[in-house]
Amino acid sequence: MSAGALDLKQILQRLRASEWVDLTHSFAPGVPHYHEFPDERREQLFDYPDGFRVHEYRHVGQWGTHVDPPSHFIEGGRTLDQLPVTDMVLELVVLDARPRVEADPDYAADAELVAAHEDEHGPVPEGAFVALRSGWSARWPDPDAFDNGGRRPGWDVSALELLVDQRGIAAIGHETTDTDPAAVLAAGSTAAETFILDRDRWQIEGMASLDRLPARGALIVAAWPKPAGGSGFPARCFAILPA
Repeated sequence: MSAGALDLKQILQRLRASEWVDLTHSFAPGVPHYHEFPDERREQLFDYPDGFRVHEYRHVGQWGTHVDPPSHFIEGGRTLDQLPVTDMVLELVVLDARPRVEADPDYAADAELVAAHEDEHGPVPEGAFVALRSGWSARWPDPDAFDNGGRRPGWDVSALELLVDQRGIAAIGHETTDTDPAAVLAAGSTAAETFILDRDRWQIEGMASLDRLPARGALIVAAWPKPAGGSGFPARCFAILPA
């Protein structure tokens, strides 16, 4: 057996001994989504016992746990098929905003939250995926609980400026279906989402199970289909925590 084969076997053994955490919600008609988007429509075209089962799915790209490439907001920005597969496996950093969100559901994660995280864990690594843990995914799939009367947390631009311009992260993620807090959206602003996509970064929205992850030490795998010119699509994301 070659040395290369031995290395691969060791890699597989280590992966199989790791903890795997699914970060993706199942989607279906009626799940939480941006209020101006139509609901999912699903039709069964074929079924057994006479043949095979096939569904036709009709939904917007920003559906369920999904990826937003730069082109979602930025004219001329990279589309889904232009995001490299090397971006789909990244070091994972989790910022814990749960105590702040419990005190204020309109909380916007700011540079102070990043600084507090770095005081405990060190600088956010370059090229990392940074996820905002708010506890909001526990409300899925109830649309009313998720909307919370128009009070939902999100990102402040000050945190994203630090993470992108000073730390050089690759992407962000969050449990809500919007980057900006609901109060900011209600005021007619999408400052945080515009900032992150204008900086040629991508994001995952509607993430699940971030409460099962450590602040550091995990990898995230985030993958999606490859529609030509795609501006968003449901994604499958999971974390790997080495044993």
